[in-house]
Amino acid sequence: MWARSRTGTGVGPTGLVGREGELTELAGFLDMAAVEGAVLLLTGDPGVGKTALLDATAELAAAKGVRVVRGSGVEYETDISFAGLHQLVGSLPQELGRLPRSTREALDVALGLGAGPAPSRIAVLNAALSLFDEAAKRQPLLLVIDDLHVVDQASRAAVSFVARRLGGRRIGLLGAQRAESDASFRSTGLPELEITPLDATDALRLLSRRFAHLPRRILSGVAHEAQGNPLALLEFAGSAGVPGDRHDQGAGWASGPGRDVRALFGARVGRLPHRTREVLLLAALEGSGDIGVLEAAGGPDGLGELAPAERDHLVMVTENGRAVRFRHPLVRSAVVDGSTGEQRRVAHRRLAEALADQPERRGDHLARATTAPDEAVAAVVESAARSSLRRGDADGAVARLRRAAELSPDQTVRRRRLSQAAYVAAWVTGHLEVSHEIMREVEGVPAVRSLSAATTAGFLVLVTEGDADTAHALLMEAIEQAPMSPGPPSGELETALFTLTLASQYSGRPEHWQPLSTVLAQLPAASPAAAASLGRVHHDLGSVTEGMLRRLDEEISRLRDETDADVVIRTALTASYLDRLPGCREAVSRVIRDGEAVGSSMPALMFVALDDLYTGRWQPSADAADELVALSEETGYHLFAQVGHYIAAMAAALRGDLDACRRHCEAVWGWSGPRRLRRLENCAHQAAALAALGAADFETAFRHATAICAPGVLPPFNPEAVWSAPDLVEAAVRSGRHAEARRHADALRDAGVGHLSSRFALSAATATAMTSGAEDMVRCFEEALALPGVEQWPFEVGRARLAYGEGLRRQGLNRDARVQLAAARGRFEELGARSWEARAAAELRATGMTRTGRGKAGEALTPQELEVARLAATGLSNPQIASRLFLSPRTVSSHLYHVFPKLGIASRAELRDALEALPPEPPATRP
Repeated sequence: MWARSRTGTGVGPTGLVGREGELTELAGFLDMAAVEGAVLLLTGDPGVGKTALLDATAELAAAKGVRVVRGSGVEYETDISFAGLHQLVGSLPQELGRLPRSTREALDVALGLGAGPAPSRIAVLNAALSLFDEAAKRQPLLLVIDDLHVVDQASRAAVSFVARRLGGRRIGLLGAQRAESDASFRSTGLPELEITPLDATDALRLLSRRFAHLPRRILSGVAHEAQGNPLALLEFAGSAGVPGDRHDQGAGWASGPGRDVRALFGARVGRLPHRTREVLLLAALEGSGDIGVLEAAGGPDGLGELAPAERDHLVMVTENGRAVRFRHPLVRSAVVDGSTGEQRRVAHRRLAEALADQPERRGDHLARATTAPDEAVAAVVESAARSSLRRGDADGAVARLRRAAELSPDQTVRRRRLSQAAYVAAWVTGHLEVSHEIMREVEGVPAVRSLSAATTAGFLVLVTEGDADTAHALLMEAIEQAPMSPGPPSGELETALFTLTLASQYSGRPEHWQPLSTVLAQLPAASPAAAASLGRVHHDLGSVTEGMLRRLDEEISRLRDETDADVVIRTALTASYLDRLPGCREAVSRVIRDGEAVGSSMPALMFVALDDLYTGRWQPSADAADELVALSEETGYHLFAQVGHYIAAMAAALRGDLDACRRHCEAVWGWSGPRRLRRLENCAHQAAALAALGAADFETAFRHATAICAPGVLPPFNPEAVWSAPDLVEAAVRSGRHAEARRHADALRDAGVGHLSSRFALSAATATAMTSGAEDMVRCFEEALALPGVEQWPFEVGRARLAYGEGLRRQGLNRDARVQLAAARGRFEELGARSWEARAAAELRATGMTRTGRGKAGEALTPQELEVARLAATGLSNPQIASRLFLSPRTVSSHLYHVFPKLGIASRAELRDALEALPPEPPATRP
């Protein structure tokens, strides 16, 4: 740390009394910042001297050749995202112009200085850091930010982001905030320096230096009443010589020093000329102190009217002449407190006119200038909300939509705007409590339920309670009453259709998807990410045309520059059905990483977990699924938690962790069953079937697979039927149900899904090969494994090779079988698919590839005897063993007849112990 011992001179080098230790520490901070970067937060009560120390440090920095850029929180701008960052960026126009175009545009759009695609939050934060880096190239840079406790949330995030990345940069960040603030930076763990009141000696020393003309009696009284608060000391003493002032009368100050100082500032402001107070009010409400805005709002002579306030040291104009700064935040508060409501409304209207090129700030000032419902103003504020949403400020969008609703004269329009705010709060920001609060307002408005209200109510009841019945009923009624335009749906109708599609998907029941199909049939072709396209994909995967796939690929390619979380999630949702998640990975990861769109980050986690699952990264997939479950339960989105359990169950099934798979499946069945969410139940059956196949429990696998659909049938609105079709075919083949297996393989081939992706093509071809005749089997498997692009699906390739090797062994082609089985075993070993690796190893042993062990009687078991014995030891019956090994029950019985005496046992109950007593097997003999 850069702190040094406190000196005893009483007066610091800048003339501050009693702050020698703080100034010494700040000087050390500056030295460190100029070389390797540093951050420090000053904390303390109002008026304790934080701002004075900021000023002193800024002066010292300038004297040392450090460039100083200042900003401050403004309590009237806490709901304007990046208002604080705007002040810092606005002081560096030349450096901003030198940034790469994409970086500069991210800041321009986020701060409302330009138009374009909404940047992600992380892009804005990185752009701000790049800007400060650029500014520090020629000389060290000091960022000074006062009143951090009232800086807007987005700017606070930027300050925290920059503060943690200053190591090795010639940048210092010095901030100040009130100690009692609820919005404290303390949770970030950044270095702090607490500024405490002056002791009695220093308080009197300060008063004596500044007010030597006052009697000692008055100075002692002021020192006592001010409680060591420097600002209170100076202001109380400054008013003590005024005739008739309460200090001369020996009156005490019952309230706190900060409140009394604010009152004294108010008195000084009140003595200023009327025109000066008008310009001060504009500066206080505008927030950034931008001279250009104040000139436009206050008229050509407005700045000249500030002279009386400057002479009274209430405000100052920065050296570059671009901004007006208040001496202390309490001065700003006193200016606003001393104005009337009408004066503030007039000031806001003038500021709105001056900010015509900044829609969000203009909308904010217009909203504050308007007290009665006004549709023209409400429309401007709603437009500002849409602008906020486009640039990624979902919280700002919610606040502005609510304000637009308040200003809406028409009750129906008011309900629509409130409902939209509630939907954004639930779907994008993840603030369910805010969404429910807004919906209670909606229910209180005496009007017919709007389409937006039905959409939000349906979405909330679906994601929180899993009530697809209520969601579907609400949405169908509202959509049927809504007018249908000739073109693709947009706006409220599109959002309603998307939510209806979600409800129908999770329900998976005909009574829900059949009405949806009727609605979809009336709609024209739309964007691949539109609700209508999603519904059609979900209804029939095979109906997706090459043209739609090309359009989807084009939309995915544009996601790199798309940061509207809603667009990203909808595109990725369609892509997830068509094996195109890898192209969406970067965009959905941004949604998660930014952390602002909590609601959208849950489906984003789904897509990351699914992408990892399909491409063989099963541990990351399980980790993302666990994170999804935890986040969903924490925030109340219980429906999304079930998807997390499903993905975790699939990862566990593939890795052979049967207990974990069962736990996750039971969680899904336990929650979804009573709610009749058939699709989620099917998802759990898919995972359970896959786990059983890995464990070679083909009867159980067949039972779970046929719970999803009957053999030979791929029903509509049941994508799990397509995805689990290879599971049903394999389970049917290995359990002796060859007719059912062929019917289902034919159904998968006829569904026409092979053109969607190489994974679908491989699955369909493998199913066909498993059920083909002996004369065609080799050709079918070779064609399947030769399909282009299949290597990106490692598990499916390993599974195809395992089935191929099993088929060859069944035909007695052991040498050829070993090639495929060894390749399958190697693939499964690489993936960590333990149960599938064991299956491949067992098949290899059955080909004679592994040497046998010797029993207690000393006679060797043959490879097939050893395999039969191992299966019998698990408790399987002779017919079950016969089915798995493609033998007859009579042959199995014959093998066991020879195994018992070789192992020196007399019953099946002794098999497990006898097998465990066998000596370790020698290394496998490979061809």
